[in-house]
Amino acid sequence: MTKGLSRRAFLVGAGSLGAGLAAGVAGCAPRTSETGSAGGSSSADDGPSFLNEPEVITDIKEAIDADLVVVGLGVAGVSATRSAAEEGLKVVAVERCAEPSARSSQFAAFNTDNARMMGIDDVDTAELVNELMIQTGHRADFRVLKNWADHCGEAFDWYAGGYDGLLWQVPGGETYDQSTQYFVGNNNIYAPFRYGVDHEHVFTGTLSFRTPEKQGHKPIMLANLEKAQDTGNVDARFNSRARQLVKDGDRVSGVIFEDVTTGEFTQVNAKRGVILATGGYVKNDELLRYYIPWVYDMKDKFTFTYAHTDANGDFTDQGDGMLMGYWAGGHIEEGPHCAMAHGDLGKLGVAAFLQLNANGERYINEDMTNDHFGSAILRQPDATVYQIFDANYVEQAKSMQSGLGSYTKVSQETMDTVDEWTSAQGSTIDELIQNLNVDATVASTMKAEIERYNELCDAGKDEDFGKTAECMFALETAPFYAIRYEVSGGPSDEAHNALRCLVTMSGLSTNKNAQVLDENMHVLPGLYAIGNTQGGRFLGDYPATLAGASHSIAMTYGYLTGKFVARQDQ
Repeated sequence: MTKGLSRRAFLVGAGSLGAGLAAGVAGCAPRTSETGSAGGSSSADDGPSFLNEPEVITDIKEAIDADLVVVGLGVAGVSATRSAAEEGLKVVAVERCAEPSARSSQFAAFNTDNARMMGIDDVDTAELVNELMIQTGHRADFRVLKNWADHCGEAFDWYAGGYDGLLWQVPGGETYDQSTQYFVGNNNIYAPFRYGVDHEHVFTGTLSFRTPEKQGHKPIMLANLEKAQDTGNVDARFNSRARQLVKDGDRVSGVIFEDVTTGEFTQVNAKRGVILATGGYVKNDELLRYYIPWVYDMKDKFTFTYAHTDANGDFTDQGDGMLMGYWAGGHIEEGPHCAMAHGDLGKLGVAAFLQLNANGERYINEDMTNDHFGSAILRQPDATVYQIFDANYVEQAKSMQSGLGSYTKVSQETMDTVDEWTSAQGSTIDELIQNLNVDATVASTMKAEIERYNELCDAGKDEDFGKTAECMFALETAPFYAIRYEVSGGPSDEAHNALRCLVTMSGLSTNKNAQVLDENMHVLPGLYAIGNTQGGRFLGDYPATLAGASHSIAMTYGYLTGKFVARQDQ
């Protein structure tokens, strides 16, 4: 939209479209320092281009009415669609791609009979949320996280129940065939927190969908959408990109979406409002540069996974929902925003073996979660590190599996092919270092650091970095191995790319009911944000305190928000 186009001028132009369309499009003038800002920028004139709202769309071919519009059909949007439809609302679901998009199979879920049946102990939700608050520097919203934690178990049971006949794996019970059966398994990969030993409080409580051919949880997501459609209350529009929100006074009352195959526009007028579930903005360079500059500055070094495209081949995850919400008067939470950027340490995963940087120096307490590894690797010389271990790595890795931050499960194939996936090996430490082809200064430093590490292991106390004693294994049994992780971009075992960026995880400020807030932290009527469009959950780095937390929050808030909207007065 051009600067200075007033709401009145737009309404005059829209009058010929009929009463249903004349409610208005959000943000008819650029937001300036007088009307609000995005995360601290003062105006559209001196900030990035996304502060300037687009031109009003007036060439609308069709207008339809509904109770609710859900924008985006990932796990959050599908859950919201089903939940609202089951409450009796007429829902139009708008999805930019040709089908719903699913990612991980992991969901944090606890404090239900099903979770207990699967061997997951009850979790003190206040304790869990307080740990998350510590890891986000208390910049997250306690109320948003607590509402999720208190309801994630019941939400997961409901979501899993969307797939008829799903099996539940019980400790000591029947073992299911993952190649042919759909079932829920317990990813209980962490030991209880040991005060005075561990460095982060990591919680158990992760359930995973196991599907043939490693389909992730997509079959379960599709089953949930089918459940929603079976109510007769859902009109799902695919290949449809939401472009602008519609407002009636201060209230968000609908959305205009574009058919990406024809370019035609449809306006949905929604009596109960709009739920934004469009995901993050990992494919929007401008937003990355503004809110997560450390990812943008090094984006050529990341492997970006889970990228989706629409029918035109254009990447999704552009921040559509966050931007539309901002133009409508919503507040984008202050940065630094959160990216799910992992250290992905190859065949051995995130295991607590000795780590040296490109200068040959030990640089971290290796008994850490993968998000911390990712951050640390980026800040090393040449973003390059070495993982060092000896012939006892298999048994050592087994010990680390129950410790903090290790996802390692050393397979027989890994053991049999160690010569293929390691960067160097040697019958002595000197030979190992020589085979790494580093210069003399680095070689000398490496040898000294290994000798020092062995001394600390023998003493049973890591005086240098405070590593857990149970994961201090001296390098003493030949052959000795090293993996060189060079953040070079592109997924490849040969390149040993150590960094993956999945999604961004910050967005519009909301209250605990997912209602979007304006710059004064007041409710913006009729607008909701869930999934990676919702703020208040993670800031800075994604904490590995509870595996599957992100998916669980998205699904849970879809479940809760659909119900909440249905129970509001029109």
